[in-house]
Amino acid sequence: MEQLLVSSSPMAAASLPPPPVDVNQVPLGLQQMLQYVVKSQPEWWAYAIFWQTSNDDEGKNFLAWGDGYFQGEGVVNNNKGGGSSSCLKAQAQSERKKVIKGIQALMDGNGDTDLVDDGDVTDTEWFYVMSLARSFSAGDGSVTSKAFGTDDFLWITGPAQFQLHYSCERAKEAQIHGIQTLVCIPTSNGVFELGSTQLIKQNLSLVQQVKSLFLCCPPIQFLEKSICFADIGLVTGLQQDDNDDKLRENSKKQPQPVVAKKRGRKPKGGEEDANMAALNHVEAERQRREKLNHRFYALRSVVPNVSRMDKASLLSDAVSYINQLKAKVDELELQLIDHTKKPKIVTESSSADNQSTTTSSDDQIIRTNSTAAPEVEVKIVGTDAMIRVQSENVDYPSAKLMIALQNLQMQVHHASISSVNHLVLHDVVVRVPHGLSTEDELRTALLTRLEHH
Repeated sequence: MEQLLVSSSPMAAASLPPPPVDVNQVPLGLQQMLQYVVKSQPEWWAYAIFWQTSNDDEGKNFLAWGDGYFQGEGVVNNNKGGGSSSCLKAQAQSERKKVIKGIQALMDGNGDTDLVDDGDVTDTEWFYVMSLARSFSAGDGSVTSKAFGTDDFLWITGPAQFQLHYSCERAKEAQIHGIQTLVCIPTSNGVFELGSTQLIKQNLSLVQQVKSLFLCCPPIQFLEKSICFADIGLVTGLQQDDNDDKLRENSKKQPQPVVAKKRGRKPKGGEEDANMAALNHVEAERQRREKLNHRFYALRSVVPNVSRMDKASLLSDAVSYINQLKAKVDELELQLIDHTKKPKIVTESSSADNQSTTTSSDDQIIRTNSTAAPEVEVKIVGTDAMIRVQSENVDYPSAKLMIALQNLQMQVHHASISSVNHLVLHDVVVRVPHGLSTEDELRTALLTRLEHH
């Protein structure tokens, strides 16, 4: 069983001597340092990204794209899952390439720089390109922020370990896009991230090499916060053709120092005012897109089944889920209406007697909001009569029954009264009076007296 490959303490890592790094043999540029680390390893790493520290308007630290290098997936084992080399539909491939061309237009006005090759854009390549727009703040639960906050590296490899970090969006997206090993190494001014489509065991020599490389080299001039690729916001959605044209046009119109800030150049002379206005616009756009991203994260947390991680699929799944909820609400409302309209039926049972007959007005009594007439049953056995009267418990029904029996000169032998659910049930045994010899005559006479009272 794979173990969680996270360093236990800085002392354990420091106990191993760091590999020697000759500053004279290592290029001092950030891009060259990324390539040096990736290409000098015996294992195959698909990409390397350096997340640089920056400050927002409130002075809080966050991590944004500093620079990156994509080496490719190498030999991919299709049996290990992840789908990193799977080809998407032609429409999805076209949309991916369209976004990448827009990013190239911003990085290089003539679009000569290629982020990926001319073939199909794999899931790993797409994950790397989408990282241009990511940023991480302290306490957001991401593995990147966690590594920087604790000053301790994280090494995640294999499905079991990714499952332990599945609450982190970065780790979740990495696994979905075919990354099987994800490493975050903190430095004094950022986090060095490595990703591979292969299972790579923890290597403390690699960790120490990265730390030593950033420690011994002179300070690196990173991208300024105002033009980090997370500010550009291209990757928050798939762009349309007209948006691509506008991006290329804006890239050509921007002053040369803004485009060249990736190489550390500064605006000069009269271009400062125009450059400042452009930076303010970029900052406003960054804040708007960051707010939009948080709303998408909130939406993703309440949608139970998300087919894919892109926002178009998320919106489609959310619409389907809302329609399901609406259909369920409509069904429950119909059931409630049917239940409200359905009358309450009280079933009245009577005892059977082989030597007598029972007369009842109805087998079932339907109660309404108005006061219903009393229900009377009469059964004659010899010289006695058994009378059952059921009525609503309104206006003293027991007293009315006794008065009616008195008026009919019926001698009471036995009487019982019970009340159930706002109904009063009377069972009375009387002597049959002269002149009322049948059950129908007794019932009619008794109902007449009760209705008049």
